[in-house]
Amino acid sequence: MRCTQCGWIVGKERCPCGASLPNFVKMSFPVGTRVVARPGRGPSMSVWMPGEVVAHQGPLHQVTTRAGQYWVESDDLLAESADREKVLEDDTRVWALWLDGRWYPGTIDKMQGPLRHVTWDDGDAMWLDAYQTVVLATEAEPPEEGGMVIAKRWDGEFQPGRVEQKEGVRYRVVFSDGEDAWIPGDDLYTFPPSPFQH
Repeated sequence: MRCTQCGWIVGKERCPCGASLPNFVKMSFPVGTRVVARPGRGPSMSVWMPGEVVAHQGPLHQVTTRAGQYWVESDDLLAESADREKVLEDDTRVWALWLDGRWYPGTIDKMQGPLRHVTWDDGDAMWLDAYQTVVLATEAEPPEEGGMVIAKRWDGEFQPGRVEQKEGVRYRVVFSDGEDAWIPGDDLYTFPPSPFQH
């Protein structure tokens, strides 16, 4: 089961935000509940889609999305929550669903009823339904060798890369196209641990 506030799967201990206690009973969400769901797990199953619960079969939920209907377990969906909507206020740090079906960190900077305006850490911004955001409960750690970062390239664009080496406050980053560069610590940042990678 996922915490309705921060999106983390609740295990033997509380979730990072502290809103959900361990609960080993799988929840069932009513037909008509708006959710964000992914059709399966694994390294190639990282896309989440907004949808709606249309049926149940035991612990499974059938969810209709723009890409079709899928049967998913409760750990592979995040349901709308009136309690979560109440805590998603201005200046709240959040994980928010982007157009590519992946979750990225950002900050709520405006509200309009059930809608939240999110500005992601890379500067992109968009209005979303509140159920497509969760509270960011764990902030990023400093960059480490082998860790993924977002770094400023020579052309001023921020791109993902991997830290290969550290010297003082400079980091040698290898980008996805194979190019590498030494980047000052002020020109890169790490991602916080994501509840949606599990």
